[in-house]
Amino acid sequence: MNPFVVAVIATHRRHAELARLLDSLGKIRQSLGGIVVVDNGGDAEAVVKKSKVPAHWLHPGSNLGCGGGLALAEKTALQIHGEALTHLWILDDDAVVHADNLDVLLGEMDSHHAAVACPMIADEHGQAAWPPGLLDRRKYRVIRGRLTPAEFLARCGGDAIPFSWSTGVSLLVTRAAIEQVGTHRADFWVRGEDLEFSLRLTARRRGIFVPKTFVAHLPPPEHAAASRAEEYLKHAAMLQNLCYLSRLPHGRRTIRTLPGNFLRFLKTWRTTEAWKDAALAAWLGGIRGKPAGAPGFNIFQRRLNSAR
Repeated sequence: MNPFVVAVIATHRRHAELARLLDSLGKIRQSLGGIVVVDNGGDAEAVVKKSKVPAHWLHPGSNLGCGGGLALAEKTALQIHGEALTHLWILDDDAVVHADNLDVLLGEMDSHHAAVACPMIADEHGQAAWPPGLLDRRKYRVIRGRLTPAEFLARCGGDAIPFSWSTGVSLLVTRAAIEQVGTHRADFWVRGEDLEFSLRLTARRRGIFVPKTFVAHLPPPEHAAASRAEEYLKHAAMLQNLCYLSRLPHGRRTIRTLPGNFLRFLKTWRTTEAWKDAALAAWLGGIRGKPAGAPGFNIFQRRLNSAR
């Protein structure tokens, strides 16, 4: 059966980034059969209509967040394309793909009998960034050393490497894996939805990092005070999600990372409010056992919506 891949994207008021991603997807000639975009802002329909690949635009009527948006996109792709669909390609709206990405990822997944694959991710400087949790500790230390993709290949080779978790910048997943473990969780809303999803996948299926090909991740620069306030609340929501995730069977591998994440939050923000919100995140996620998008426990989400 020939691969039939559908790219799924959740976006919120980032027209330039979304247009750039869709343009890069238009350069992929084989295997990519469609695109589903969930537009949490409700204002990007004209951008999606310009896609060179058949694209389905959805406005859910409210901001579902990244987790909820991706869950809706994944369910919609499965519904629209039916049995023809073989893979979902989950992409951040600020990613830029290359023409060879899909063929290389599909080939490596087939060779290694993997159900999940992520490529190398490069930042705006062309350096490897946002690495997944490689199970090969030596190679994980190398990739965290701010190398270019070519430098990593020279030091570690191009063989696929198993991983336990991944960011959501670019993740290719088989239909069978999605049907087994489910779609993204809507109640994570923002930050950590990719961590939970990838850990859930690799707890049941084989995931591989493919260094032979890379996707660029080019988020817009943060330059306004409002952006800093939003980033603070997203960071606090991430702490709540991490505390909740550490309670789950597939997330217990993250327990050892909690002290470092809390310390990073406090060092980054250095305010009395940050100490209070760190304690609140631990209470809501770790003690009450709810992610940051759960009704009644979505304090950071409500504050973030008010700040926008």
